[in-house]
Amino acid sequence: MNTLDQLVYCSRARLAPEQADEQVADIVHVSAFRNAQVGITGALALRDGVFIQLLEGSPTALDILMLHLHFDQRHDDIVVLARERIARRAFPIWGMIAPRSLPSTAVALDALIAERSSRLDLWRQAMAGCLAAASPQTEALDEGGVISRLSTRSRQAV
Repeated sequence: MNTLDQLVYCSRARLAPEQADEQVADIVHVSAFRNAQVGITGALALRDGVFIQLLEGSPTALDILMLHLHFDQRHDDIVVLARERIARRAFPIWGMIAPRSLPSTAVALDALIAERSSRLDLWRQAMAGCLAAASPQTEALDEGGVISRLSTRSRQAV
């Protein structure tokens, strides 16, 4: 059985506001490719100049990724807020995704950022809310904490 960890970190974004959307899209594009190669999945959000990223993968892959992030000039003041062993992934198909936060879903993220919460369950719920709001289909956390897509025809884990 493969060991999986999930972690959430925040960092201060060093992005020019007028280029933030383009740079986040680039981060997602490159990360999705690289993360797929090393078995990392996750979601990224940018809120008021703060990156929040929830990542899943082997402990070694996550350690290496976090080391690389410290050399990424788009991040400052990286802080791991929570890290735990998990039984299965919450974001199994996304090498990386960055849904746009809507005002209705961003409230939870903003509160967690402000308090620097160490509760991974709350971060998963907040990210799931952003994903559900951004998706043309409804996505939600299932009983096991996995992001699932619900269509009108059937329910299938993604």
